[in-house]
Amino acid sequence: MKSEADDSGDTKSAPKSVLDFSELDSSIQSFTRRFDDYVQSTIAACEEQRIAADGQRVEDQTRIRELERECETTKHTQKELWESVASERDADAKLRASVQELHAQRATLSQRTVTLQSEVAEVRAQLEARSRHKQQLMERLREQVERNAPELAQLQNLTGCLIQPSVQDGLIDIQFSLLSEYDPDRAYTVSLDVSKSEYAVATCDPILPGATIRALVRQLNTSGDVHSFIKQVRRAMIERIRATK
Repeated sequence: MKSEADDSGDTKSAPKSVLDFSELDSSIQSFTRRFDDYVQSTIAACEEQRIAADGQRVEDQTRIRELERECETTKHTQKELWESVASERDADAKLRASVQELHAQRATLSQRTVTLQSEVAEVRAQLEARSRHKQQLMERLREQVERNAPELAQLQNLTGCLIQPSVQDGLIDIQFSLLSEYDPDRAYTVSLDVSKSEYAVATCDPILPGATIRALVRQLNTSGDVHSFIKQVRRAMIERIRATK
């Protein structure tokens, strides 16, 4: 009986061994340790990340300030660039205006050059015509002198008047002698300029006053009578010589 009772008593005490929480406690403690380690490692990692983030933030702020300075520098450079572009545009506009003005002046000068060339050609033609006319006059005078050589020799012997070309082109020397019985060989010369459309006296012996010779030249240009002019000059010289005696 007792043994049965003991057996039955052992049977009732068996569940006490089932409620042993040592392994659970050990597992909980192990989990707690691991959790604490995880929390500590996580906190350490977060701290490292915070420190790295703070360093990165400082770098970012420094970079931002650098970028802001670069932005301000870029703005200033851009402003200077726009001012330079505006100045260059203004200079370009002025240069274009100057070029247009130069083109207009060139066109005007070209037109003026054409006009001047035409005028020069006309003046040259006139000068050539006058030169030909002058040469023709000189040729006619030479021919006339040659034809009148005998008469001129007789005229010189009788009146002391000698007409011959001057050493200077376009002039004819008219020499007078036999004007005074006291000094018949004394010669007085008048150089007549026949190179222009009007006669002129280039040189004259001072025996005749300037007013007298100018009046005689005016009469010559009015009448065109050279023979009469020579006679009047000779007469005026004779009167002047007699008046001075």
